[in-house]
Parts: sequence; C-alpha cells; structure tokens
Amino acid sequence: MQYLICGILGVVLGFFVFYLLFRIANKNRLYKKLKAEGKRKIPKPNFTKAVLVAVLFTYFIGLYVGIKVTLIDYSQFGVLATYIATPTTTVIALYCWKAKAENIIKIKQGYPEETKDIPIDLNNINI
Repeated sequence: MQYLICGILGVVLGFFVFYLLFRIANKNRLYKKLKAEGKRKIPKPNFTKAVLVAVLFTYFIGLYVGIKVTLIDYSQFGVLATYIATPTTTVIALYCWKAKAENIIKIKQGYPEETKDIPIDLNNINI
C-alpha cells in the first residue's frame, strides 16, 4: 500500500514539475508571440501572487511531510486529514463569497433600472 501511495504521489508531483519547467522554458517564446500579436501586454509580477506561491509551496512541503509521517504511523491520519481539509474548506468558502460579490455587482450593472432601489453593501454579504 505504501508503494502505491508513493507511486501515485510521485507521478502527480512529476507532472507538476514538468508543467512548471515547461512554462519556464517557453515563457520567452509565449511573451514574444503575445507581444507580436498585440493581444496582451506582458503581465507584471504581482506581490500577492508571489506570497500565494510561497504559502502554497510551504503547504505542499507540509503535505509531503504529513504523508510520510502517516505512512510511518497510521494513527496520525486524522491530523493529516485536518491539515488538508481546513485550508480547502476555507478557500472554497472565500471563493464563494468573492464570486457572490462579483455576481451582485454584475447584476447591478447589467440591470440598472430593475435594481435602482436595491443598495449594494459589499461589507455585509453572507454566504
């Protein structure tokens, strides 16, 4: 069982590393193509995205360590499940809140006459 889990994890991580290396290798060609076509400007690095990448990197390191510990001692599976489920639940809830706020704004802009008496309070949106 341990070999199967490690094999699946290795394949998934291999695809992820291949994708990242492919993106890095083709970055210059992709930007030249987009710039030549005039479709888009080259995106500038964003501090928020850099912080997000750093947080995700540490999360996946923790996930790797958690899987290794769980394979050694199966009684730690509850801790690993909590480690996986807590951020996942939080991200899903925050994404739903963000999507709801964006949809309210779009509806207000799309139907100004029908929604002229309905105020938009983005601070008071509940899921």
